[in-house]
Amino acid sequence: MSAERQSLPWVLIPAYQPDQKLVDLVDRLAELGAFARILVVNDGSSSDRDGIFESLAARDGDVTVLRHAVNRGKGQALKTGLNHYLLESDPSSTGMVCCDADGQHLAKDVANVAQKGAVDGRFTLGVRTFGPEVPFRSKLGNTITSVLFGLFTGYRLGDTQTGLRFFPRDKVGFFIQVPYDRFDYEFCTLVRITNEYPNSILQVPIETVYFEGNAGSHYRTIKDSITIGSIFFRFFFTSILTTLIDYVVFALVYFNTNNILLSFIFARIASIIYNFTASRYYVFKVATDFVKQITKYLTLVAMFMLISWGITELFFHLFGGYVILIKAISEASLFFLSWFIQRRFIFVPKKVDIQKNSL
Repeated sequence: MSAERQSLPWVLIPAYQPDQKLVDLVDRLAELGAFARILVVNDGSSSDRDGIFESLAARDGDVTVLRHAVNRGKGQALKTGLNHYLLESDPSSTGMVCCDADGQHLAKDVANVAQKGAVDGRFTLGVRTFGPEVPFRSKLGNTITSVLFGLFTGYRLGDTQTGLRFFPRDKVGFFIQVPYDRFDYEFCTLVRITNEYPNSILQVPIETVYFEGNAGSHYRTIKDSITIGSIFFRFFFTSILTTLIDYVVFALVYFNTNNILLSFIFARIASIIYNFTASRYYVFKVATDFVKQITKYLTLVAMFMLISWGITELFFHLFGGYVILIKAISEASLFFLSWFIQRRFIFVPKKVDIQKNSL
């Protein structure tokens, strides 16, 4: 392979139960001559699809087929492909562009997204236009996830569910380490990269193509939208349970001492133990750098405790009334700020140094 061709991007196509449209897509991509290699990952498809993958594997040099023995989810298929790319591609390669196997991405759009991403150097999304021809469930799923994404990251994306994405080579290792395996992986990569690399997403318009109302899609609108938003729901419900622990302890101490500050301290000690453990292992799933995390977390807790205590004391002395109610209002007002600080500054995945990582 010439040096010029080695520097070209690769294409990655995760495939589960594909049909002839996968073969047609590979044909069109190969004809463009814009890619060093086309990598297809068979994500545990049934044996009746073996012929499709065998025909692709038999091609001369330009196509590689990897296989999962069982279905492991689109996220894991993408990570398998990205890992293979990082191990086997030439260091001069610009990156890898991923597209879906169902024919919804035109070959020219795949090449355009890869080319623009390579020139720009950022993670790049092929953004669909959601016009009247787009099936309702596709609009609904994208609307739900776009609202969630904008609400919790402050980053506006036109298409959070697009499968057409370009991964710059220097960030491939970072994406391999995102700890999700199914449709939630694609959404969580967006959350993680906006957290680690501000202004790091390039959006490129692409054509919208659907076949038979998008019947071939394996995306389950309601179920997978809930899965995609699970990190937010986990934070919400963990916060509720933390609040219950906090209030039970606060009430017990306050009714026995009538001391607001002492009640705050005991309540926080109890809730800290639960909330830090749940946030570290269950909500954000970032169990690294314990000392740094606990230091930042305790700083946040102390800061919020003082703010909440100050508000509670102030309103109690100004208006009297129920201390428990005043405390509830003051802490509810801090909920989203707590989410933002924990996601952005405390439970942050370690950055990956591609030169030192042996993936």
